[in-house]
Amino acid sequence: MLFMATFWTTVIVTLYGTVVAQTDPLEVEIENGWVRGKKITPNFYSWQGIPYAKPPLGNLRFEPPQKPDNWSGTWDASYDRSECVQTTSDSLASVIVPTGNEDCLYVNVYTPKPPNTVQTPLPVMIWVYGGAFFQGNSSYELYGPDKLVSQNVIFVSFNYRVGIFGFITTGNDAAPGNTGLRDQILALKWVQHNIAAFGGDPHNVTVFGQSAGSVSVSNLLLSPLTQGLFHRVILESGTALCDWGGSTTHGKEAAFKTGALLGILTSDSYDLIKRLKQVPADRLQRKASITMAVNFATRQIHGLLTYLPVIEHKHKDAVVTGSYFSHLQRGDFPKIPVMIGYNSIEVLYFKIIFDLLGPLLGIYDLVPADLVPSSMRANASDVIRIGAEIKNFYAGRFGSLIGSHWKKLQKYANDDKFIRPIQQTARLLALHTQTYLYLFSYHDSTTEGAVHGDELNYLFNSNRKSNSDKFITECITKLWTNFAKYSNPTPHNVTQCGNITWKPVASGENLDYLSIDSNITTSTNPNKKEMDFWDKLFKKYGNMPFNTY
Repeated sequence: MLFMATFWTTVIVTLYGTVVAQTDPLEVEIENGWVRGKKITPNFYSWQGIPYAKPPLGNLRFEPPQKPDNWSGTWDASYDRSECVQTTSDSLASVIVPTGNEDCLYVNVYTPKPPNTVQTPLPVMIWVYGGAFFQGNSSYELYGPDKLVSQNVIFVSFNYRVGIFGFITTGNDAAPGNTGLRDQILALKWVQHNIAAFGGDPHNVTVFGQSAGSVSVSNLLLSPLTQGLFHRVILESGTALCDWGGSTTHGKEAAFKTGALLGILTSDSYDLIKRLKQVPADRLQRKASITMAVNFATRQIHGLLTYLPVIEHKHKDAVVTGSYFSHLQRGDFPKIPVMIGYNSIEVLYFKIIFDLLGPLLGIYDLVPADLVPSSMRANASDVIRIGAEIKNFYAGRFGSLIGSHWKKLQKYANDDKFIRPIQQTARLLALHTQTYLYLFSYHDSTTEGAVHGDELNYLFNSNRKSNSDKFITECITKLWTNFAKYSNPTPHNVTQCGNITWKPVASGENLDYLSIDSNITTSTNPNKKEMDFWDKLFKKYGNMPFNTY
């Protein structure tokens, strides 16, 4: 009898344990196995650090990501994993101190309720971080999505390879380029295959990003490899029309220069890549950072970045297949809704760069031809004349661009690097699909305007607590999540923004936009004087086809 009692007790305990495991809201079964997350609050749950690809180690370095192996047991998804190899710095002195790990391809999921309580699948918002394509990560510390998730959406973020590990190219099959974008695509596929297990709707996915993340999303929008993976996009402070968001010849040059710094003296692309795969990650990152620093010093404000997305040579798995401008002009992309915008003084974030370059920037007063954007593809005989027109517009005929702490040069750079290409992207998109344009100008007393990345302080976790800060937080959180839910940021008057209705851009001369400041207003044609100047300049001197703008 004792044996029988023990036997049945064991059976009951085992069955009970199985039932508990199956109903535990923190344990979720996905394609590759079980994962266990954590409950942060009654309305906020997280699963962090889930593999979406095999660790890209050894021969997998630089290669397209591969789907992960299945695992037995339950994966601990209660904490962030390592960022990808990069340099994280606020000064040139630390630019050669590597951080991160090659084993970094992990995804995070945040939900407002336990998956087993979701009756109607929830909209999904997938975040792609910025960082100039050489740094960044998806950690909760940087991008805690509590505010977004509180609006009853599911938030997904992930790491992707950056710098030489994510964007090396030789221009041929040895290293076609855009490996970091391929990481992003595999993460999007992971969402399609697995998000339903967390209560998400794979047919209602919004992808959004900022800076380099926004450039990435704009490339994904036009890529033939992403069809059906998402249903609307939000582009914050960057598109592939920005000249800093893509490379033509510099990427290939950088690969061989980095190889030379490592003693790899070869002109053969396949030999270069084979030997670079054998270099320890931290040593490779140090030399790649030196290459980037030299490029930065010699090309100044036109060459801040080195390892970037590229237009690939023709092959069946190409992510970026041609001129972004031409694709947009033809409407050669899925006609899904787009929200796009920029901040009022983006370049003020990069003031340290202007300060570091210092007197070197005097070249723009002495040789205004250097102000002419390569994207214009101007005739060599016109470059001096164009440069003079640009300098006269921003500084006056006898004025200086570098006086008063570079303010006039910063104004030029703000228009050239952000406002002109982003507005042009909005105009071209609006010819073919519903497009909403915003200008984020809200700022505190410490700055003259909203700098690059300022809106992230209100979308993600921050300690800003003034009444006006709370107003902006509630407003843009509602606008962004409404767009993710309804493809319209104001499907009805949004009380959180003062009962505003945001109109899409009309395909005509006027550029409708939403001004996000202490008061939320609508208007037309932001930065009109400057944009009219550049439009006339491009029409007069530019040569199609443009790639960037």
